[in-house]
Amino acid sequence: MSKLTISVLLAGAVACGGASATSSPAEGPASNGNGNGATSAQGTNEAARALTHEECLSLGQSISDACNGTNTRSAQFEGWCSDVITGIGTGSWVTDCEKHIKYMDAVCITSNTSIRSMMDCDSAVQR
Repeated sequence: MSKLTISVLLAGAVACGGASATSSPAEGPASNGNGNGATSAQGTNEAARALTHEECLSLGQSISDACNGTNTRSAQFEGWCSDVITGIGTGSWVTDCEKHIKYMDAVCITSNTSIRSMMDCDSAVQR
C-alpha cells in the first residue's frame, strides 16, 4: 500500500472518530435517546417466555406433520411421534407445552427437519 493511501485512511479514521454523536436522524417518536426506543422492548427475555395456547397448537401441528411425513422405521421415532400425536389429540400435550415449552425450545424443534433433532430439542425441555 502506498504512503498516500495509508495517510488518507488514517485521516478518515481520525475524522470519523472525532465526530460527536448528539442525535441521529433515525431518532423520532419511537426513540427518545434515553434507551426507551423502539428496540428496547426487544430487551425482554423473549427466548425464555412460555408459549401461548395457539403457539402450542401450531408447534404440535408442525411435529405431527414432520412425524407423518417421515418414512423412517424406527421404534424410537415412532414411539415419540405416537406419544406426541396422541397427546395432541387428547389435549395433554398442549397443556404440557403451555407449562414447560419455551419459545427457544419451539424454535429449536421447528428449525430442525429430522425427527431425531426434534426429539433432542424436546428432551432438552425443562420439565
